[in-house]
Amino acid sequence: MNTEPPQGDDLQQMLVTMKHNVLARAELDRPAPGRRGHRAGIVIGIIAVLGIGVGSGAVALGMVPQPFTAAPAPSPTVTEPTQTPTKSSAPVVNEPTTTPTPAQADGVIPSDCRALVPADDYDRFFGTIPLQDPAGSEWGDDTGFPAPDLWCIWKDPRADVTGLDIKVGKSTAENVHADTTLLEQDGWVCSTHDGGRFCQRTQQAVPYPVDTTTTFFIKGTTWVEINQTNVATNGLLQAVQEQVWG
Repeated sequence: MNTEPPQGDDLQQMLVTMKHNVLARAELDRPAPGRRGHRAGIVIGIIAVLGIGVGSGAVALGMVPQPFTAAPAPSPTVTEPTQTPTKSSAPVVNEPTTTPTPAQADGVIPSDCRALVPADDYDRFFGTIPLQDPAGSEWGDDTGFPAPDLWCIWKDPRADVTGLDIKVGKSTAENVHADTTLLEQDGWVCSTHDGGRFCQRTQQAVPYPVDTTTTFFIKGTTWVEINQTNVATNGLLQAVQEQVWG
């Protein structure tokens, strides 16, 4: 007697036949719910007789559905964050640093009076008031004030006080501090202005009921003083600054 369990096609055919027989008998008998364990015991016994594994036999008989082949888990998608350039993330670039030249820091005094303001603005500031000496007027030694390097006077010879003059000169750091301190003590209104020191005072031009306004500005070692009596201007100091300091 051959005791080897069936294999191959014979095994598959026998299992299918047994499956149909078991299902048919189960349909006819319709066992109560409490007897369901009895049916499972019969099937397990048959599988044991055949000498095949419990799991393989159950799948073969259709009692346990054959599992689907699990698909490999998808690899996580790495999304690179959008890089937005910011000051903190931007590469460091060595940019040239603008260093003021000595001329810009200390100023350059023009060689003549007409060059104290841009040519296009000359008539706007001075109109028809005659310039006494385009090369600059002579400064006396008995004035008690430091001599300017350039002194320009716009004044009609027939006028008593109406007119305008501009002085430009050089000084030292010690004298600059001392001069501005004295001006403040004398009642001038001073403040920091355009990288320099700005002081101004207005007084009556005795004996006439008109005002004389004196404006003093110093930056570095160069200073400018503007005296205006009965002559109104707009932006004159700024124009002179552009010509002297650039």
